[in-house]
Amino acid sequence: MLSTFLNSILILWLIGLFIVGINKKYIISGKEYVPIFNISLIQNNNLYNKLKVWSLYISIITLILFIYIYSNISYNNIYISEIDKILDIPIGIDSISLYFILLLLILYPILILSSWYNNFNTPYLYYILVLIIPILLLLNFLCIDLYYFYIFFEATLIPLYILITIYGSNNRKQAAYYILMYTLLGSLCMLISLCWTNAIIDDSTFFLIYKYIPSLDIQFILWILLFIAIMVKSPILPLHTWLPLVHSESPLAGSILLAGIVLKLTVYLIIRWILPFLPEISLLFTPFVFTICLLTIILISFITMIQNDLKVIVAYSSVSHMSVCILGIFSNSLAGIEGSYLLGLAHGLVSPALFIAVGGILYDRFHTRIIYYYNGLLSIMPYFSFYLIIISFANIGTPLSLNFIGEFLSLFGAFNNNFILGIICISSIFLSATYQMKITNKITGGINSYIFTNNDITKVESISLNVLIIITLILGIFPSYITQHLDLLFNSYVIYHIG
Repeated sequence: MLSTFLNSILILWLIGLFIVGINKKYIISGKEYVPIFNISLIQNNNLYNKLKVWSLYISIITLILFIYIYSNISYNNIYISEIDKILDIPIGIDSISLYFILLLLILYPILILSSWYNNFNTPYLYYILVLIIPILLLLNFLCIDLYYFYIFFEATLIPLYILITIYGSNNRKQAAYYILMYTLLGSLCMLISLCWTNAIIDDSTFFLIYKYIPSLDIQFILWILLFIAIMVKSPILPLHTWLPLVHSESPLAGSILLAGIVLKLTVYLIIRWILPFLPEISLLFTPFVFTICLLTIILISFITMIQNDLKVIVAYSSVSHMSVCILGIFSNSLAGIEGSYLLGLAHGLVSPALFIAVGGILYDRFHTRIIYYYNGLLSIMPYFSFYLIIISFANIGTPLSLNFIGEFLSLFGAFNNNFILGIICISSIFLSATYQMKITNKITGGINSYIFTNNDITKVESISLNVLIIITLILGIFPSYITQHLDLLFNSYVIYHIG
């Protein structure tokens, strides 16, 4: 069934390329220079609308197909019994990958809607990249082999690099260079660990490596290499500096993909690989991980308070929230691991909503991200201000939001593991509330002095934000919808081996 799903997506993609490709008015030109490919395309409004509509259709049909597969999945005590092959690539699905895939496919149409009113010089290339990146990320979560996971993750960097280089802001080339170099550094450490793991157990399948536990000295070396990769890809101190620059210079689609899905690959990797395969050394290094995450939370929160670029502020807040995720995963408790998983899902919903608000809606109207120019939006954009206030409250972990459940369980697990560090880590709640409410009050409150507009939030923009907010609230009220499937899996697949 999974192979049928992937084949259907591929067929949809090819049909879409054929439909937009038969338009004869879309010709190659030298007027608009496109880096890397050294070509460009003359924009045609009719074709541009076809590209948008067809991309949206593909994203919605893909989501519907996967929901149908999800409704027919059968559960058992260890994993979901869906294993298949496509092009000799072993693919499978369980509760860990299931909800990340749903998150990806929910963000996919929102990705299209978020740039609905933008005009690109090369729309054909833009929508090809926006189509390729989610497919590669989908394969990341579906493949059950470490080698293929590594290959697909590295393959994701190529279209992401092109997307940032061509469609980013003024400093886009440096941002693209940062994400390439930093991520390759982390990937090199991960590749060494991968080859060593395969040499030890002569297998690289996710569902089998938990049956083997190497000696403590080998665990030490593998854990150090993998944690360097985690520090880059999460990111946490001191290897976090690439993320704010990349977010600030990326197009909106790049920021949504990074914040919504790419950063969650770290959570997925830890649960899949580190906890079941390196359990003893993970326990020994827990105080070290807690200390690093605590420093990240406190220092990044203070750095966030002094920033003046709205996208950079949201990017730094992502670093702080991902540190809480890492904190919960290494707490050696069911509550902490489930909390970090839920917080990862919540961050994947709320952070893209914030980027749509500040990097899409505000920037498209006023063409600036400097916070000092925004004041009194509650009087001139009341509907947008209402959405921003709701998203801000969700981002700081207000009750009834999924963020609250994730942060509470993550910090509860950390508190149970280490009382002193757990108490200090609770400061993350107050710090995040401080900088988020300061920003929200600055934008919405006061008297407007600099900016004027008659355009409040549009229907397309409200659809995107409504979807993200409603899902966050529903899962925040009914988190057991997810946790009932995670309890059995984490108890049998993780907790037994590290407890």
